[in-house]
Amino acid sequence: MENQLQIRQLPDEWVKLNLGCNQSILPGWVNVDIHEFEGVDVVADLERPWIWQDNSIHYMRAFDIVEHLHDPIHTMNEAWRVLGHGGVFEIWVPSTDGRGAFQDPTHVSFWNRNSFAYYTRKNLAGLYPHKILCDFDILVYDTEPNQAGIIWTWALCRAIKDPSQDYLVSDAWIRALSDSDPQKRVMSGYKGNCMGTVPC
Repeated sequence: MENQLQIRQLPDEWVKLNLGCNQSILPGWVNVDIHEFEGVDVVADLERPWIWQDNSIHYMRAFDIVEHLHDPIHTMNEAWRVLGHGGVFEIWVPSTDGRGAFQDPTHVSFWNRNSFAYYTRKNLAGLYPHKILCDFDILVYDTEPNQAGIIWTWALCRAIKDPSQDYLVSDAWIRALSDSDPQKRVMSGYKGNCMGTVPC
């Protein structure tokens, strides 16, 4: 099959969702899109309640998709609901600090690194306790502007639910996924050392 992305290897036993995959298929992942492209495993509308059970997912990646979803609170709440404690929601989204957020006429929500402060109890989530139900630990970075003036915000959002349980995604994995030093992003026994699951 064409259009298979090359990204870092994650544990086979993790349940991993590739949300809004379009035609960029990840082997070993559940590839999800609203359209039935070749290689899509699950056709789902992410603007509606997500079809996965509570606490059933280890890792989700959403690259260039959340800006196509109207309600960021719904997106973050549903992601948190389906992730287990310590599961990760990885987001790559064009930032309003560059030109990419507004250039595409199909973008309907707008994000920058400050947006993520509202989805963690450590920061601003408590301002809207009846709307924002999620609680994430969040690492967030911005890329440098590319030649077209586009800046992407990259966020690694770790679901916080039940402190009595072990994290589904360990601290060692979080460090490997997010360290600024590529040498420190290597996990023994797993191929790749890209930041998160940014294509290598």
